[in-house]
Amino acid sequence: MSDDTTWAYRLIAPYRFERVEVPVPSAPGPGELLVRLTAGAVCGSDLPFARGALVPEGGPRQPGRPMHEVVGEVLASAHVDFSPGDRVVGWASNWDALRGVFVTRGDQVAKVRMETTDALATVAQSVACLFTVFDRLGPLAGRSVAIVGVGPFGLMTSVLARKLGAGRITGIDPLDRAADAEGLGFDALVRQNSRVWAGGLAEADRPDIVIEMVGHQPSTVADAMNAVAPGGTVVAFGVPDDEWYALPMRSFFRRHGTLVTGVTRHHRAMLERAQDFLIAEPWFAERMVTDVVPIAEVERAFAAACAPRPGQRKVVLEVA
Repeated sequence: MSDDTTWAYRLIAPYRFERVEVPVPSAPGPGELLVRLTAGAVCGSDLPFARGALVPEGGPRQPGRPMHEVVGEVLASAHVDFSPGDRVVGWASNWDALRGVFVTRGDQVAKVRMETTDALATVAQSVACLFTVFDRLGPLAGRSVAIVGVGPFGLMTSVLARKLGAGRITGIDPLDRAADAEGLGFDALVRQNSRVWAGGLAEADRPDIVIEMVGHQPSTVADAMNAVAPGGTVVAFGVPDDEWYALPMRSFFRRHGTLVTGVTRHHRAMLERAQDFLIAEPWFAERMVTDVVPIAEVERAFAAACAPRPGQRKVVLEVA
């Protein structure tokens, strides 16, 4: 492989990736960075593409897709805040970071301030997304919270909700997440399908806030809307797979509920807040990353992330 080319992986069938040689991107445009990938976390928003349920804009088989949660080294910079050699964490703005070198916007990354491995530093991007959600929710003091889906993001959510003063926190997941959740922010875990849980709630037990952390389909959002207390709030976290969702709007309207969605916009500010948190709580990233996989085993990493199991939390690809 010459200095003008780099490796990349492209999706050629559901869960199947092919290694190819691609040109190194040209010099970054205004406000952009050229970054060498050192670690990338598999996000739930990548998985519909890996399954073949979604095709990225521009068509299938694009080298580098899908990956956007990254840590890397700046090789060239056209952004005033960064220089070659800087270690950065955040978003690959084109979601094409399954490659040796990628281009991203400088306003979507921050310099790594944490003293940790590149694999663990990827957690800052996840925490940044969660801070966006909690900012939209406002004060949590004493409000009861239910978290539908006790995977990696659900586990992280319990910790932040507790730190921000939430009242009783309940996790709902059909898998046995007791060991994963031990010592975190939960007061109770319900091992049930969210539809069964929502349908069996007594009026007095309805949570003030339901945070839907499964994503990618409407059914668990509908369950959250049917479970929340009158005047309560439902958070639909993550990127939806479908343009249209069928939701129980009449009953939710009668319940005077609020539906909150949102995408991270102030990337740098949220990444800095996330790093402040992770520096203060060094155990957190170590607890949330369970699988660090060599980049050559990209298929295994995505297959694992697509098949959640107890004991598995964040899956991270690492470049030697």
